[in-house]
Amino acid sequence: MINVELLSAIHDSAVGRCRLCGSTAKTLLDLGSMPPANWLMSTHIQAIREFPLVLEKCDCGNFQLGYCLDAEDLYTHYNYATPNSPSLSEHYSRLIRHLEQNGYLTPDSNVVEIGSNVGRFLAALRPRVKSVLGIDPARNIAEIANRNGIRTLVEFFDRRVARDVARVEGTADLVVARHCLAHNRDPYEILDGIIELLAPDGALLIENAYAMSTLQQNEFDQIYHEHMFYFTLHAVRTMLERRGLALVDVMFSDIHGGSIACVAKRSMSNAAITSRIAAELWRERELLDYGLAQRFVDGTASIQAQLKSTIGDLRDRGCVIYAYGATAKGATLMNSIGLTSRDISYCADSTPIKQGKFIPKCGIEIVSEEWAFANPPDVFLLTAWNYKNELIAKARAAGLERVRFIVPVPDVTIV
Repeated sequence: MINVELLSAIHDSAVGRCRLCGSTAKTLLDLGSMPPANWLMSTHIQAIREFPLVLEKCDCGNFQLGYCLDAEDLYTHYNYATPNSPSLSEHYSRLIRHLEQNGYLTPDSNVVEIGSNVGRFLAALRPRVKSVLGIDPARNIAEIANRNGIRTLVEFFDRRVARDVARVEGTADLVVARHCLAHNRDPYEILDGIIELLAPDGALLIENAYAMSTLQQNEFDQIYHEHMFYFTLHAVRTMLERRGLALVDVMFSDIHGGSIACVAKRSMSNAAITSRIAAELWRERELLDYGLAQRFVDGTASIQAQLKSTIGDLRDRGCVIYAYGATAKGATLMNSIGLTSRDISYCADSTPIKQGKFIPKCGIEIVSEEWAFANPPDVFLLTAWNYKNELIAKARAAGLERVRFIVPVPDVTIV
């Protein structure tokens, strides 16, 4: 039995207030109380802490968590390591190609990445630029990057760190902030540091999960405590303009269930790009004005009910079910409908630092892919559905021809 300690003291005093524009933010979706998704447990009976998981919406286009945890609680020791994935590698190549073709990146560029994790994106960049440097607060993750030859500083990035880096290394021609601005309670603290570090004509690349994809595809499992913001293009523009930066380019991709990559500089220069950004802003506003957010809430309830019923029916018929992917989104997905190790026997994952641990709250043990393939279930619940094609192909290549797969979003389907 899991001992749950629910803490009422949340490290945020601005509940109901948009942290980008300061206006009123209203509750859109309340998923109850959950532990931080990457706080993996050492045993299935470990005491855990839970915190409210509430998504708020502001009229400025910002979606945010109503309650935020301190960054040090979430990131000082971290269990997420960027996977070595063919789809991610291809995504990196497309990003780099776009940056080069549009003059944001040259062979003479000095590049700094904030929240660089194990350094896979910097490793892809390194042969094409003058220098790369990573900055990441998780010591265990930064150690992996340094062992792999990607020089990485262990720091929570802010203006002080930016000044130190600029003094020692010089200013950066490209600052990369992939999946980190949305993971901090105060993104302006990071932006202020970026402005200190950025060369006068330098470019800033911001990438995060795209809120419109999350809403359109019912990806409610993208909501967890590390994801403190869910950025629309409107929200990114608001944030940049408040710090005197111009949104000069935008790219969309299917990676991670739909991502948005924005380029910012100190001034706008390309009228054609300006026109395209205006068209995207209009498209977003049309979707939001015609009830997309409420359809997302309704879709969430539908998926939760369908998935719980599907898992229950399979279990009652004697099927053995594993999860595939010890992801943060998987923790939200399973805990939001009350699944436990009675429903899901194991969770297969390729990340060594996760294996042998347990998904928080639901207490499902994480095992290696090799063990799962040698002791296969009847059904895999694809908790890492953003790598659906890769994971199914991997299982089939291992001889698991008869295993079925539950894909939970955008609708519950069985492959």
